[in-house]
Amino acid sequence: MITPEFYILFAIFLFGGFVKGALGIGLPTLLLGFLTFMYEPRVAVALILFSIMAANMRQAMIGGSVWDIIKAHKYFCIFASLAIFAVAIVGSKVPLPVLLVSVGISMTIFALSSLFSFIPELSAKYDKAAQITAGIIGGILGGLTAIWGPPLAIYLISLRLEKDKFIQTLGVMFSIQSIFLIAGFIISGELTMHLAGVGAALLIPTFIGMFLGEKIRNRMNTAQFTRVFLCVFLLLGLNLIRRGIMGG
Repeated sequence: MITPEFYILFAIFLFGGFVKGALGIGLPTLLLGFLTFMYEPRVAVALILFSIMAANMRQAMIGGSVWDIIKAHKYFCIFASLAIFAVAIVGSKVPLPVLLVSVGISMTIFALSSLFSFIPELSAKYDKAAQITAGIIGGILGGLTAIWGPPLAIYLISLRLEKDKFIQTLGVMFSIQSIFLIAGFIISGELTMHLAGVGAALLIPTFIGMFLGEKIRNRMNTAQFTRVFLCVFLLLGLNLIRRGIMGG
């Protein structure tokens, strides 16, 4: 029997998929922003794992050579994947207020870095160091909160990638690290059979939303749309920080 709770989840994931399809980013940020009103952060992360992986694999396949992208960003890939895996295993032991603040900080950084993205161009001689730094920071955030986009996005923006390449690279990196995140949650015991089943069912609204978002991507004012939802992400992130510090 389908419960009212599932209809709410269906609507949230449909909307999340739409934003992902339209903008290429923001799926875990949006989903966690709403789901943390209903569940504890680690339960919310477990629910979105399959949607994150599947949506980003879909995004990664649209464009050029996936292998070329992996080779170009191999240091980020390695360090982010290992950090996500390690932190995901121990994340269940982190106190709830710390998790709330961590999710809130991740969302706030994501929103602010996207809203005010004046980032200097990266010199090639610093590329390896930038990849490692972004990988470690992103991996720690990702293992706790499933949001490791801000460090990666800042790094990619500094490379001055064109839009389609930028979106595909995000998809490739997120796809690979999602596998390590899921593995960490399986080992920690937080991805239960029940949560896995619900998460798998929610792939349906996620892909419907992505299909709709992709269809209108080139016919909408994406700059204005992005700005509105980044402001929403910022407010949601600040509220989570407040909840973690003050309770409630």
